[in-house]
Amino acid sequence: MRDDRNQTVQTKDEVEMIDYLNPAELGNFSPQGLSSGTATDVFVYAAGLAIDPETMARRTEAESIADETRICLENVARILADAGLALRDIVKTTCYLQDEAYRFEFLDAYKDAFGVGPYPARSTFVLGIASNLRVQIEAVAVRPDAR
Repeated sequence: MRDDRNQTVQTKDEVEMIDYLNPAELGNFSPQGLSSGTATDVFVYAAGLAIDPETMARRTEAESIADETRICLENVARILADAGLALRDIVKTTCYLQDEAYRFEFLDAYKDAFGVGPYPARSTFVLGIASNLRVQIEAVAVRPDAR
């Protein structure tokens, strides 16, 4: 069995190690052609979804927008923890909502997850999301020793 967790990638002038972060408790997304997160020496990228990898449908416990947002951010936190980081290390999120009507419930749950702040930079888009999801959150974190 091939171990794809670490892959050497040649860049212009250097060799950089990429770690593929796939916490077991989030499920196996390899059959769908994706990893839950990736990490380099400086940045960690995480995708937060409230999705069941077996059915590729929204998880049943994601009943409300607040639930779905909380699950997305809990998943981001698990991915970051795999790299030794936490939500406080996030510098940027890109958030996707299926409907503008979800914005305020999403914002309340988002702020609850981060506490009183400071908050990372954020872009929020309203668009169609696959698998009947209503919320998706991508996060970029920076390793403390790279700051």
